[in-house]
Amino acid sequence: MIFGYIDPGTGFTVASASGALLAFLLGALSTCVVFFKKIFNFLKRNKGWATIIFIGIVIVVIFGVVVMQKSSSTFDKKVIVIGFDALSPKIMEPMMAHGKLKNFARLKAQGGYSRLATTNPPESPVAWSAFSTGKNSGKNGIFDFITRDAKDYSLSLSLSNTEGGVAKPVIKAKRFWQYTSEKKIPTVILGCPVTFPPDQVYGKMLSGMGVPDVLGTEGTFSFYTSLPDENLDTTGGKVFFVKKSHLMISDFWGPRVKEINGSVKNVQVPFKMTFPTTGTVEIEYQKKKVVLREGQWSDWQEIVFDLGLFRKSRAIFKFFVVATEPHLKLYVSPFNIDPRDPFFPITHPAEFAKTLSEEIGLFHTQGMPFDTWSLNEKRLDEKVFLQQVDDVLQEREKMLAVELKKFKKGVFSFYFEDPDIIQHMFWRYIDSQHPLYEANAPAEYKNIIYDWYEKMDVILGKVMVQLGPEDTLLVLSDHGFDTYRRTVHVNSWLREQGLLELKDAGALMGEPLLKDIDWTKTKAYAIGFGSIYINEKGRESQGIVDSVKKAQIKDQIAKGLKSWVDAKFNEHVVNKVYFSENVYSGPYTVKQGPDLVVGFNIGYGASWQTALGAVPAELIEDNLRKWSGTHLFDPLLVDGVLFSNRPIVKKTPSIMDLSPTILHVVGFSDEEIKSFDFDGQPLF
Repeated sequence: MIFGYIDPGTGFTVASASGALLAFLLGALSTCVVFFKKIFNFLKRNKGWATIIFIGIVIVVIFGVVVMQKSSSTFDKKVIVIGFDALSPKIMEPMMAHGKLKNFARLKAQGGYSRLATTNPPESPVAWSAFSTGKNSGKNGIFDFITRDAKDYSLSLSLSNTEGGVAKPVIKAKRFWQYTSEKKIPTVILGCPVTFPPDQVYGKMLSGMGVPDVLGTEGTFSFYTSLPDENLDTTGGKVFFVKKSHLMISDFWGPRVKEINGSVKNVQVPFKMTFPTTGTVEIEYQKKKVVLREGQWSDWQEIVFDLGLFRKSRAIFKFFVVATEPHLKLYVSPFNIDPRDPFFPITHPAEFAKTLSEEIGLFHTQGMPFDTWSLNEKRLDEKVFLQQVDDVLQEREKMLAVELKKFKKGVFSFYFEDPDIIQHMFWRYIDSQHPLYEANAPAEYKNIIYDWYEKMDVILGKVMVQLGPEDTLLVLSDHGFDTYRRTVHVNSWLREQGLLELKDAGALMGEPLLKDIDWTKTKAYAIGFGSIYINEKGRESQGIVDSVKKAQIKDQIAKGLKSWVDAKFNEHVVNKVYFSENVYSGPYTVKQGPDLVVGFNIGYGASWQTALGAVPAELIEDNLRKWSGTHLFDPLLVDGVLFSNRPIVKKTPSIMDLSPTILHVVGFSDEEIKSFDFDGQPLF
């Protein structure tokens, strides 16, 4: 998981002019009061006019209701789309053959099943964007988790964007729910990735992957410890040292705000900890008190961060007490946006978030709710991490049950990320060649991936009973999955090939965010999980490669990568290298898209350092993170799956076929669908 701060400071610079703003607001309010007072007095003196106006309002309201009813769609069936992230045919097909996954097998027998071609690269934001738009990255603008600005080589997440403190859409193409909403077909979209901020659909939307925590990151945990030699270096969170005593005092770190003088700071909320009994900690903050035992998760807790100028950011979070003796170890989950009063919009209509929390209880609003880094960095163990994953699943199942019960007609889409996360973190238990494989690991962990496939099968069974004979059900995964044994430093390879230079030619390594690269001598660089860019004249601000040399360098890189053999296992690192012009088409291809995409062989993947533009000393090394499985391979090697209760006519379906298929089922004509310039086609 990569972190990109959404700096709310631009939204708070107005605090420096608070006096003028307050005067303006008071003046506007007094003007409104005077205006409405005059109208009220006029109507009070002229009761005949008051009666006429009242009758007119009633007529307008009735006319509006009639017009809305007439303009609503006549489509009266259900189209239900369930997305299970990362279900792999390599696992599903053998399980079905052995009598497992009975609901998936039943759905296959009712209608059809096929492997589903994924996107290039096979990343969740790229694939689900193609799912929702029916278009390739060149038309929708999402190429990778990480994107770069060619003007200054700065990096950011592709999942979300804010300008002036306001969340802005990142996808640059219409999505199927916008088409259905225009025709007033009831539309419910819950949790689909890359939907922050939510679209104004004709129905309901809950934003998914891309919703930040209140810090503006994709999930930053906090860890408080009194162990003096505890490693304070961390990628996924903030670690705070607190001196051991009977009374321990520290701070929660909240959103960053920009002050009047231009400086930026984190809002802090003080808290104190005492230890009433052995193995117990009492935590007090903001007139709240919670008592927890060692090894215990808390319920949802509430916190308010004061941002100034009458603005507050309300959040919810959970504690887990790892240990109290001999040293304190306290985990604090990322601060999720409170759905009852969200600082950023996370649902449409806006009140839907609050209504949902009233019906199912508080829930994770962060778009990536699973704290994988806390497990990667050994702040939490597998058992505790699984408790968190189970909590999220229970929330999602409640949400699905409540909303599916209300759903009568139209389009309903629901997304589960759980299988993806379980496979990322537990693949090391089923691959005997993985460097972290444990032959004597608990059976619970060795079987957990298969167990979670069965959990998804149970969920599918509950959905299937909601279908009528003429309703349509589509079930898909965005890509498959496999093992991740060796981590590859692409920028280091480019440096070895003489295509990338550091400012200090003798340095062993270069820092993340492309900081140490000498652009006057660099011809190519890598970011993200397989994206390579040529440092091109006229596109990159310090580009040095002309169009003729660009073609030659691309050929050189492709040939070099395809011939790269890992000496440790005598295996090819890369299966295929793709040129952008052969993968993408559309207005965003040249300026935003990578020039080459690396299709790794199974077992190999771009390193976290590569993703962030670092240049390590090594070229390739063992993957020693618990994040041991992945899908970031050549897309030809990691198909997804597609099930339907209707026969699938197309022989080689693609994830881009889902949008035109949904529109076809709800009644859009062939001519309309053709005019939308989809890259996919209807499956039926």
